[in-house]
Amino acid sequence: MASGSAWAPLEAFWTAEELVRNRDRLVEKIEQCYREAHPRGMDPSRGDVESWRESLYEVATALVDSGLAQVWMFVEYRVDPSMNPVDVVLAGRHPVDGLSYAAIELKQWSFVERPHASAPDCGSCVSTGGGNLCRRCAIDRVYVPSYGKHKKHPAIQVRDNLTSIRRHHSMFDDRYVTLVGASYLHNLKHQDAQWISRVAPCQGIPTFTARQPSDLRAFLRTHFSAAPGDAATQALLERRRANSLLADEAGAIISGYSRFSLVENQLRAVNDVMSLVRERASSGGKRVFVVSGRAGTGKSLVALTLLGEALRGGYEARYVSGGIASRETFRRASRGRGAAFETLNRIADRHATDELELILCDEAHRLTERPMTGSFAMRPGESSVSVVVTRARVPVFFVDGDQRLFAEEIWSPEALVQEIQRLGAEVVPLTLDRVLRAVGSATYDTWIQRLMAGDPVPWNPDAKSDPEPFELYYADSAAQMEKFLKGKDASGASARMSAGMCWDWTDDTGTFPDVTPEEGWARPWNAGDNHKTPGVPKRRYWATEAGGFGQIGCVHTAQGLEYDWGGVILGPDLTWREAAWRVHREHVRSKANRIQNDEELSRAIRNAYGVLMTRSLRGTVVYSVDPATRQLFADLGVQKI
Repeated sequence: MASGSAWAPLEAFWTAEELVRNRDRLVEKIEQCYREAHPRGMDPSRGDVESWRESLYEVATALVDSGLAQVWMFVEYRVDPSMNPVDVVLAGRHPVDGLSYAAIELKQWSFVERPHASAPDCGSCVSTGGGNLCRRCAIDRVYVPSYGKHKKHPAIQVRDNLTSIRRHHSMFDDRYVTLVGASYLHNLKHQDAQWISRVAPCQGIPTFTARQPSDLRAFLRTHFSAAPGDAATQALLERRRANSLLADEAGAIISGYSRFSLVENQLRAVNDVMSLVRERASSGGKRVFVVSGRAGTGKSLVALTLLGEALRGGYEARYVSGGIASRETFRRASRGRGAAFETLNRIADRHATDELELILCDEAHRLTERPMTGSFAMRPGESSVSVVVTRARVPVFFVDGDQRLFAEEIWSPEALVQEIQRLGAEVVPLTLDRVLRAVGSATYDTWIQRLMAGDPVPWNPDAKSDPEPFELYYADSAAQMEKFLKGKDASGASARMSAGMCWDWTDDTGTFPDVTPEEGWARPWNAGDNHKTPGVPKRRYWATEAGGFGQIGCVHTAQGLEYDWGGVILGPDLTWREAAWRVHREHVRSKANRIQNDEELSRAIRNAYGVLMTRSLRGTVVYSVDPATRQLFADLGVQKI
């Protein structure tokens, strides 16, 4: 039985054939599942039980009559406490190919009236709960006499359910998996109420009534085949998007117990690399994998998955990285496997040619020309790329050219490929093209790309046909941003604030307020790695350790890592002027200022902010010290907190 104040996952699922054959027995099972999932073990309402006995049976019968008896039906589907239950989720095979799913909203309404629209336009009629609606809001509502009030049109509920399902399941990042929705009002027979199926507040989400049994069955046959839906059912049970951060799951990933699911080219990358690792004697010259992908496409997930598979297979494998914070964070989380995480300098010193079977070089875009022997010195001799290529039988690089920030980070994707070829090896390119971090939001990824390229596009999170799951806001002050994020942090979500490097770092204890974006508000930078301030994480653990919210992170401590909610302070180094970004060198306080070319400096500064804006899993708040830049966010349709 669930305990506490949160719902447990509710899992009640059978084939349509079994639900038809054993209706009474399975309704009792659903009631039991409901009690076990309820926070206080309460019984379902009489209306819920009646819906399972009648409405659910109607859908199951429609499936069986359509030759789809082996489609599985998930009842009152809920996999997360924040998720509203979905009446029925169908799981099966698509008639053409691939897995197919449908979210069905069930209503027992026997009569509905058109909504009472009394005004041409009104911005508050729905929120005030009045009896009448404006014409715009009326599209999304119906009047239900049995309730004596307006209710959401069922299609609106279906749309929200589809968004929720996508949010909590990684399989729907796969473009070859089908997810559709519909509502079914099996008691709605009155001729005067059939208008509800002719109103479409959400395109592509039909509403069926009792007078349209043929249309419902045609819909089901369009999206499902008679083949058993076992694979689709198993995927729905297993491929849930992990709410955990990658750093928290690093140990589980390496041990093979991850809740993260690989999709498309991620899975291909793992399979291709491991095939070559297992191939003890490969033909031809050495092959070097170069895995490219933007922020949030799963490069580190693939690297950690490969490390785990190789170690469990008995192969000598190592993980190296151009980023200290991410490497050390993953190492600490991988108990018992810490020796697999090494610096490139130690790899060069300790291992002979082809001695290791696999080296995974994460964040290759952050490598210096040669391995670093300390914080400020490079060792003489061979290049960083050469160390990886020569010491491993199977070398793998993970790279994102848009995350190169400083002059010494010389390995662009092009330079990396050229160096590999100079060493006489064959380049095997692989591209990760599906964004996973921002709730799988390709929209946010595109928005950030266009924004930082100086070609911004409007932010439109409320498109009815495809609502945006990622949340984006801007603030008029750093104090407002902090207050908003503090609420997220207090609720149990991880939240961090970061900033462009426009302020001096005078203190490494994490206590002196160096970051001063506005009068009356100042906070310290993240601490160094050698401080002893109680409650303040070391620099490399700022993004993941408790206590990090009190300091402002920089790109060094955030890059390669992630958190649920992020706040980004754009300083005076980058402002929006005359429809273009302007970089102000006098405000740059980092190693980027060593870049002499103005165009290269602009690229580095914009890349740095792009990195900071793509650390969040669920939402981002941006604040600029420049009023014109804040106006840009407002003009693009970003909501102000």
